[in-house]
Amino acid sequence: MVKTAGQRKPRRPGRPPADDADLRARVLDAAIACFAERGIAATTLRAIAKSAGVTPALLHYYFTSKEKLVEIVLEERIAPFVAVSVAPLLKPLPSPRATLLRFLERHMRNLAANPWMPRLMVREVLSEGGSLRRHMQAQFSLVLAPKMLMLIASAQRRGEIRDDLNPLLTGLSLVSLVVFPFAAAPLWRDVAASMFGGTPEFEARFAQQRRMTVEASGTDVEAVIEHTLTLIDSVLEKPHAKR
Repeated sequence: MVKTAGQRKPRRPGRPPADDADLRARVLDAAIACFAERGIAATTLRAIAKSAGVTPALLHYYFTSKEKLVEIVLEERIAPFVAVSVAPLLKPLPSPRATLLRFLERHMRNLAANPWMPRLMVREVLSEGGSLRRHMQAQFSLVLAPKMLMLIASAQRRGEIRDDLNPLLTGLSLVSLVVFPFAAAPLWRDVAASMFGGTPEFEARFAQQRRMTVEASGTDVEAVIEHTLTLIDSVLEKPHAKR
């Protein structure tokens, strides 16, 4: 049979060819998306293969089992995410307050660049029985919480932030403020759709809020980050302090 232009030779058994070098990364991306949408326990290898546009046999070739695939997702997707977020805490600035704000901004930008992470955390870390709870506690929370607590306490002692707040609850509140806009993006889009169909005055009044409900794109992300940092800055400010 004559091979027509653009027609590829049938794949032979064995190792995938060099032009499929990006296929492994594509499968990992598909796995992350499926885990975030359905949960790890409810996601099958067949569903991941379908999402990635590959055969289940090829997925087995790369990862051998679902358990191994989860291990690789932790190593190659979640561990780098955690490293990016905690980096400012590992190299603090002279000012504890400045270090804290830099960490919060870095974490927001990291979430915006990886929109799957908030959804995955809600399903597999925050929910009871989540598959990744123990891992994230060991790799993220046990690093994040003590360092944030020390930063907040140090900033209070130095008079950089108000000292009438509980440091532990302050840290929890700050993390919640930076994560929730990204975790709740689908909900906010629905709320915005129902809110912004009124009068022109109503539209103008809430134009800024509408811009902040879009899920991680360009200036919308910048609006979310700027708004959240401004809010955090005002919350931490000592009462009646002047700068």
